[in-house]
Amino acid sequence: METSYKARNKNNFANNSSDAYRVWPVFLLAFIRLFYVSIFERALSNYLYFVIDISESTLGFISSAGALSYIIAPIIGQFVTKKYLGIRNALLLNCFLTPVLTGAQIFYPEAWFLIVCRILLGLTMGLFWPNCLNLLSRWQKVSSIKKSKKNFALFNLSWNSGFIIGLLVGFLWALSWSDYFAMNVSWLLSFLLIPIGFFIQKDTKTEISNKTIIYQSEDPISHLDIEEDFVINSKTPMIVYPVLFSWVSIMFLAISKSVFIFGYPVLLKAFGRPPYLTYLVQCGIQFMQLLGLTWINSMKVYRRKIASLISIFVVVLVALTIFLAGDILYISIVTPIVGLFLGLIHGCGMKIMLEYGAAENTSKYSTINEIVVGIGFGLTPIFAGYVVEVFIYGIHVFLVFLGLAVLLSLIYLSRNVKRHKNEKLI
Repeated sequence: METSYKARNKNNFANNSSDAYRVWPVFLLAFIRLFYVSIFERALSNYLYFVIDISESTLGFISSAGALSYIIAPIIGQFVTKKYLGIRNALLLNCFLTPVLTGAQIFYPEAWFLIVCRILLGLTMGLFWPNCLNLLSRWQKVSSIKKSKKNFALFNLSWNSGFIIGLLVGFLWALSWSDYFAMNVSWLLSFLLIPIGFFIQKDTKTEISNKTIIYQSEDPISHLDIEEDFVINSKTPMIVYPVLFSWVSIMFLAISKSVFIFGYPVLLKAFGRPPYLTYLVQCGIQFMQLLGLTWINSMKVYRRKIASLISIFVVVLVALTIFLAGDILYISIVTPIVGLFLGLIHGCGMKIMLEYGAAENTSKYSTINEIVVGIGFGLTPIFAGYVVEVFIYGIHVFLVFLGLAVLLSLIYLSRNVKRHKNEKLI
């Protein structure tokens, strides 16, 4: 009788709470943002590097400005969100500021002004991605396991598909007209964020501890509260990993992806190839990353560990062969393939972070995750810009040594994550 009572309340809880929130505006915002960003960022970089002919080191600073400010943006953004705005208003404010700061870069493309605009844009992003991830963790807390996995998969699909489709469209615009044309049209598309933002639901306080997730046995003596056991074992299995595993792997993802994306246009220019190829190669990276994210989401806990470790080794191997081969055709083929393994790394690290947030009902893990992303994407282009001016393959050599160090570190950190007989539960 006790078992049926628990099962009945568990099912009722999942059915009632999983439909209590509106997910599509968040997913659509992620799609539109990455659609316009993928075109604008690629077009701006190509325009500055191939048309205005700025140096690699200057391009590195411009490319890094937004990501560098994003290192502190999640902290500021979460403070403003919790103290003054709430999640919905924070997302709306970001939707209004984004087109303004994006368009300003077109009308006055001086290096110092671009850096200022991108710093401000990076700071406003602290109102966006951490709150999106925070909503994912909140939804996971009040969803069935099936619904939680679906939300996670749809979120990854939304921003990745926006990125991929945007790069394909940007390639066609740059090929048919110019990077400058693509940059202007993509800016106009950023205004679509504003009307979509108004569909975000108003904030509600979800008091999970007072709902049916707390089960009591019918024995008044035992009076067992099994909330913690239920959350950890059924909904958040990835917290068997140390959270440091997530942060180290996400850091490596950001650094390695920056190396491949920043390095490819430099190699194109050195080999005298047209700049519009950058859209196709970056699109290939993102498409393969989406496959990796989708694939790892269906894996069991232990297999995610193995997939992450193998992926880091493959990224190291690809970086080494780019240095050894030195052929632009080979580089153009192998660079997109590496996206698959970046997706496996990303999927595992992000899932660990989200489940720690869900288990402890906190946004601190998503905030730290975004800080780590900001450091990786922010510092790497500056470093890479100076390195390639000295040795064009220097950043790939650096990635080889970094990857080996990260691989050894993650093997040690995950040494206690082993296959279990009851792994079917997770």
